[in-house]
Amino acid sequence: MTPATRRRGGDLEAAIFDAVFAQLERVGYRRLTMEGVASEARTGKAALYRRWKSKDELIGDALKHVLPEPPTAPRTGAVREDMLAILGCTRETLLACRGAAFTILKEESEAGKGLVHDVVHERLSRPVRELLHQALVEAAERGEIRPEAATRQIANVGPAVIVYNHLIGGGPLTEAYVESVVDEVLMPIVRP
Repeated sequence: MTPATRRRGGDLEAAIFDAVFAQLERVGYRRLTMEGVASEARTGKAALYRRWKSKDELIGDALKHVLPEPPTAPRTGAVREDMLAILGCTRETLLACRGAAFTILKEESEAGKGLVHDVVHERLSRPVRELLHQALVEAAERGEIRPEAATRQIANVGPAVIVYNHLIGGGPLTEAYVESVVDEVLMPIVRP
């Protein structure tokens, strides 16, 4: 039997972050504990408490580790393609963090605010909504959509549909699903 090797640095951090998402999937945000994460990562609680004061700090860092950088404007010249690219970022993020980001937001607190909320808002929610709004404004200027459809309210629809579908367990989050949101929900709303 080979003795266990002690993990340090990046290897230990990766195991801890993976354990965070495994625990979130298994027990949810409210029942996640530092002890459960330590056990899942096969490390001691002390290793966690040396770096993170609370589970929120730990979850926040785990999300920062897996969340992609905020998306940039695709500017393809076609509103449908822009929306597909931007909403693809939402899909990639849900897949990268195993959907934990939005599940946590649902459970995090009565007001839905906290460290995790701030991380998700700054890295994903706000940039996606802003880019979608910008894409709609540019499409309206090109005459591709109705000018009155270039609103923040309509920009919120795509991400809301995707997140809602994820939260209610509406099936796999495939590229085809994102395409259906664009083609069956957003395009009919904005077309002239």
